[in-house]
Parts: sequence; structure tokens; C-alpha cells
Amino acid sequence: MVPSNILKSSKHMRQHIKDKTNLQHFIDISIRLTTEKNSSKLLDEILQVVMSIANSDAGSIYSITSNKQLKFETVINKSLNLYLGGTLGGPVDFPNIDLFIDGKPNETAIVAHSANSGEVINIPDVYDALPFDMSAARKMDALTGYRSESMLTIPLKDHEDDIIGVIQLINVKDAQNKNIPFSEELVTLIRSFASLGAISLTNSTLIKGMEDLFSTFAETIAMAIDEKSPHTGGHCKRVPALTLMLADAVHDINKGPLASFSMSEADRHELDIAGWLHDCGKIATPDHIMEKSTKLETIFDRIKYVDAKFEIISRDLKIAYQQKIICAMKLQKPIEVQQFERLLDTELKQLALDRALLQRVNVGGEFLGDAELEHIERIANKYQLIINDINTPLLSADEVENLTIRRGTLTEAEREVMKRHMDVTKNILDALPFPKHLSNVTEYALGHHEKLDGTGYPRGLTKEQMSVPARLMAITDIFEALSAVDRPYKKAKPVSECLFILGSMVAKNHLDADIFAIFIESQVYKNYINEYANPEQLDEVDFDNLPGYTPIS
Repeated sequence: MVPSNILKSSKHMRQHIKDKTNLQHFIDISIRLTTEKNSSKLLDEILQVVMSIANSDAGSIYSITSNKQLKFETVINKSLNLYLGGTLGGPVDFPNIDLFIDGKPNETAIVAHSANSGEVINIPDVYDALPFDMSAARKMDALTGYRSESMLTIPLKDHEDDIIGVIQLINVKDAQNKNIPFSEELVTLIRSFASLGAISLTNSTLIKGMEDLFSTFAETIAMAIDEKSPHTGGHCKRVPALTLMLADAVHDINKGPLASFSMSEADRHELDIAGWLHDCGKIATPDHIMEKSTKLETIFDRIKYVDAKFEIISRDLKIAYQQKIICAMKLQKPIEVQQFERLLDTELKQLALDRALLQRVNVGGEFLGDAELEHIERIANKYQLIINDINTPLLSADEVENLTIRRGTLTEAEREVMKRHMDVTKNILDALPFPKHLSNVTEYALGHHEKLDGTGYPRGLTKEQMSVPARLMAITDIFEALSAVDRPYKKAKPVSECLFILGSMVAKNHLDADIFAIFIESQVYKNYINEYANPEQLDEVDFDNLPGYTPIS
């Protein structure tokens, strides 16, 4: 016969093992609830967890819609082998349940009453559940041969005590698989896990809300720049799109130095945010510089002011020669009259040619050669006009400086102001407390003006100091600017010229050669032009003689 103390010790050991197993089971359940991020999957997970704890045969979980209705998210019935909704089940075609009817709380539907009142409703037998309307349950039972009996309805509350959903469990089973009522001890246990699930659901919703908020915030920064400068705003919208197109191509490549590069959806999201914010500092760039479409433009295009001065000079020339002609006519010297008329005609024609030159170079679209620079200097020194009895040169020093810009429309001083947008961008991004999953946004966004040889800005990084996403953003930023059809200061360039300029920068070790090759061979440039620019820009490209391009092997 086994001594009683040994039997007692053995019983304690079995109970200890059972408790330990239950504890581990509950820990596993808690981890499942707190680690799931997808809200739809989480609702499904919450229902399955509480059904497992309760050993219930059936259950449903509802969410609350914006128009105050309860929506079936998941419906499970083990006996009927029914699984609807959730992540794996078929569609739920049950109608939503109104929380209010004619402006008053719906008191007939149990789930609606639980949601409106916040009460836990424990019913031993639903067929005796007056005053609730159980006709739908009885009708379903009649159709399926099922017998609904014990029912537990629990509201899900968020951190502000607002109801965010409802769980309903049906037919809790005992060890012999018989229906029994939900005990108070079991209700307490289920409520605790339902509360844990609600917290997880709230956290998931809050995180999703914050993600949406920040993504929208990043896009509204571009919208604000769009209001400030329509062409730059277009740039801020297109660069993220082109960046993701190129990043996907680099991700998909299975040969060459970048074959190991890969991106998850979270990585793509992070890069997308960086794309939207890469020029956010331009919100502080003065309008007259950002919108400078001609060399003489400030708050207005001063070429009109120069034209007016030409008109004064033309008038003064005519007046001066008319006086000489009148004097010659009085002295009856017809030959001198003809000479003065020819001289006046010659000078007016030259004046018109000089005026046309300044109007042409003011556009700033082409490279300005030495001969044109000298011609502008001659014009500036050649013509004088009298204003308030003061001799004034045709062109001021500032007008000469602007008109002699070799390429583009910005002076060196204005370029420095324009470049400062990267310092402002850096200051803005450095001030933002990015969470861990967005910790690379600043590095990616600031990379688009860096050069691989360290001569870029704002930080003068070299290739080794830059990530692949930062290096590819430099290519997309430049290609978008070259191919853009909405710039007021230049025409959109054909693709052959865009790629030639990019290739030249690759050859100078300013841009990444491997990414440039993928950009070409994956035809990212072609897909982008077709979607975001003008397909007519897609001309023939001589890839054999394209600088900086070496086919991927």
C-alpha cells in the first residue's frame, strides 16, 4: 500500500505541473494578443483566444462602424464547421446590427445592448433570454439543427473606456462536452483576456492612426510647397514615386553588385516617407528665388524695365538725329541729311539687335559662351540714358551679373540660398522624433544632393558613407528635374539627353554606376516617363556611347 504522504506529494506535483502548463498557455496567449499588428487579424485572434479559454463551441466578434452599427468580423461554430470572416474564412454576409433605432438605443439585440451599456451579459439559456430578441438565433437554430444555449456577451473597451467592439460566445462545454453555463470565475478570466485583446486592438489602431497621420503630414508638406511653388510641388510628389520604382527594380535584380539588396514593405514605407520629405526645407526658400524663371526676374521680370530703357535710348537717338537733320535742312545740305538718316537707321537696327540679345539670354535655357558674355559687357558700357539730368548706364551692375549667368537663371549667391534648403530640411528632420522603423528617413532624404566623391551637400558624404536608398534617391531626384514638363525656366529634355547628363555625372563619380545601370536595364526611366511625364520625350538612346553606363553582368 502506498503511503498517504507519497500520494499527497504526487497529487501536489501533478497540480503543480498542471498549473505551470496553464500559466505557460496563458503566457503564450498573451504574447499572441500583444504582438499581432494587423487589426483585422487581431480581431480574429481575440475571438479564437477567448473561445479557447472558455472552451466554447461558437462565437462572434463585432466591430463598431462609423455609422453606429455592429459589423460581424468573424463568426465561428465548431459543431457546424463554420468559419466566416477573419483572415482565412469566407465572407460574412450577415447584415450589420443597428446600435440605435429611431434615435434610441437598440434594447432588443443583446450585442447592441452590451455595446450601448458597456455591460457584460451572461445568459444560461438564450431561449429564456427575455426581453432580448432571440428570434434570429432561433431561426438559425431551426435552419441548422443547432441548439444555442449558454451565451456570454462582452463589450471591448479602449483606453478611454469607449466601446470598440463586442465578443459573443455560445455554448461553453464541460469535460464531457456538454453545454453548461458560464461560471463567474470563467467570465472573469475571459474578461481579462478580452480586455488584453482590446488593449492590443487599441494599440494597433493607434499605431495605424499615427502612421496614417505622419504619412499624410509628409504629403501635406509637399502640398504646402505646391501652393508656394507649383513646379516644385510636382517634384515633391513625383520623386517618391520614381524612387520606389527604382528601389523595386534594385530589389528585384538578381545579378551584379546589388543582387543581395532587398526591401520589406516597412522599408518601402520608410523610403516613401523620405521621398515626400526630401525637399521639405524648400518651404523656407524665398519665393523670388524658387520661382525665378528668367535671369532678371525678382518679384517681376526686369527685362521689361530694360526694354523701357531701350525705348528711352531709342527715343533720345531719334530726337538727337532729328535735331541734326533739321539743322542740315536749314543749311540746305541734303547730303548731310541723308547721312544722318542712314546713321540713325544703322544705330536703331543695332539697338534692336542688342535688345533682342538681352531678351534671348534672359531666358537662361542654354549655356552662355564667352562671345555672348563679352557682348553683354559691351552693351552695358555702350549705352547711356539721362534720367533726372543724370547719366545712367543701360544696365546696372546687378543686371549685368544676372544676364551673364552662364547656365540657368540663378546667380551664385542665389544658388547658395537655394542650397540652404538642405540645411533647413536637415534641421526639420533632425527635430522630428522618428520611431525606430522610420529611423533612416533623415539619411535617405538628405542623400539626394550628396555625391559619391564627397563633394556634395549638406554633409559631404562619400559612397561608403551612404546607403543604397540614399544613393538611388540622388539619381531619381536629378532625373525627375531633368525630365519635368512643368518647369517655368526650361523645356523638358528628351530622355537621351537626361540619361547622357546622368551618365556624365556617373563618369565623374558623382552618382552610383550600379544603380544607374539598373535604372537603364530595368527600363525604370521609360516606365516613369510614360506615367508621369510626356511619352514624346522617349527618343532613341545610344547606349553603346552613353557615358557612365556599363551593362550588368
